[in-house]
Amino acid sequence: MQNNSLFVITYVVGFKRQIAIGDIHGCYDVTVELVEKVVCFDPGSDQLIFIGDYIDRGPDSKKVVSYVSALKNKYPQQIVLLAGNHEYLALEAFKLRTTNHVQLWFINGGISTIQSYGSYEAAQSALVPFVETLEFYYETEDFIFVHGGIPIGDTVTTATPKSLLWERNYAIYHGKSAIVGHTPHKKVHKYKHAIVIDTGAVFYGKLSGYDVVNDKVYEAVDAVIAKNPRG
Repeated sequence: MQNNSLFVITYVVGFKRQIAIGDIHGCYDVTVELVEKVVCFDPGSDQLIFIGDYIDRGPDSKKVVSYVSALKNKYPQQIVLLAGNHEYLALEAFKLRTTNHVQLWFINGGISTIQSYGSYEAAQSALVPFVETLEFYYETEDFIFVHGGIPIGDTVTTATPKSLLWERNYAIYHGKSAIVGHTPHKKVHKYKHAIVIDTGAVFYGKLSGYDVVNDKVYEAVDAVIAKNPRG
């Protein structure tokens, strides 16, 4: 994760679709289905903005991180990878190494991430460099993409990085239109100035994408999770 003054990246490119993808949480199969079969990602005309929370809770954090990293490496301008609060929890656990930080990550789903990598050391080796490349927000002419939200009275440049990951004020937020994740909803939910795209892949089995250019929702469903929802 970079210095807050450097977080914003704006590409002035005429993408036909700009699709924000919600919280994945280790759900690899439904991620591939959404990107490759439902959205049918076309790097010649599309941009994908992943809203963060790639890891934790679900069984395949390692595969998810490898998948989105490969996409980013192959299509650096077409793929935007934002940080989520779960990546922040993992980074704090690995770097600060206090019992409290490790326990906080573990009780929020970190154990499943360790299991997917096979060991704490393997997870640390892979995740620290990955997380440190993630942006805290992405801004275009019409939208701000951020994992949690923007605190009232702040902008994306004045807010603390942590607040951008944990904020949940979308119902009263009144700034530039924001595309956010972080808080699971049963479907993509539009507020006056914010659109929440976290549809609980790991809880309800639905991973959603929202195309801001064409105001269109894309959905992929994990039938097993959907049949036995966790929340």
